[in-house]
Amino acid sequence: MAKKETVGKTLGVVVGLCLVCAIVVATASVQLRPLQKASKSADIQRNILSVAGVNDVTDVAKTFAERIESRVVNMETGEFVDEDAATFDFEATKFDAKRSFKLDKADDKAGVLRMTYNSPVYFARTAEGKIDAVILPIQGYGLWGIMYGFLALEADGVTVKSIIFFKHSETPGLGGEIQNPKWTATWVGKSLPLDVVKSGAEGNQHKVDGLSGATLTSNGVDHTVDFWTSDKAFGPFLAKLRKGELN
Repeated sequence: MAKKETVGKTLGVVVGLCLVCAIVVATASVQLRPLQKASKSADIQRNILSVAGVNDVTDVAKTFAERIESRVVNMETGEFVDEDAATFDFEATKFDAKRSFKLDKADDKAGVLRMTYNSPVYFARTAEGKIDAVILPIQGYGLWGIMYGFLALEADGVTVKSIIFFKHSETPGLGGEIQNPKWTATWVGKSLPLDVVKSGAEGNQHKVDGLSGATLTSNGVDHTVDFWTSDKAFGPFLAKLRKGELN
């Protein structure tokens, strides 16, 4: 009888501990969620500022509010829509069946899978209010997973100001070199449309040398930039920008 009571007490203690742990974890998750969301937002803002050429920022939120204008565009028409870019969660929207659609394989060389009907775009402005850069969020499949980044264009909507990949799963020292400033610097001043090639890009305004030893990652970057600057994505928006039809 004593043995059964011991087993019962042991099981009771184990179950009790599991319940306590579950409550603690759930409570911590709920309490940390706003902090995690704020951290994610600050990281996105920091990368947008960086690709716009605004670095060494101490107060990210303040500088972002002063230098960056956020808008949302309809990807089909290229026109602005009345939606809050500050709260636009691209990853969540992408898997919302009401706000996105599945891409045909023939149109999806970048491996995007699903396309949102709308997307945020960002304008970096000078102190005088003139457009200094147009920043497009881009994503595409590399060797091991989705690469997330931003492509910054000059006000003409054609010339590359900068490119940055802030989240990826590429191999360190190989495909991971998409974050190397020496490589991203080779994009500066190039013109759309762009091709990432194995070699021989020097002197060609429409070509960028790929990463040595990382052909699949380079191909992924090539497909990513091609897709997001095409008529399937930001093409209609860029066409209106170049014609000066956006207000």
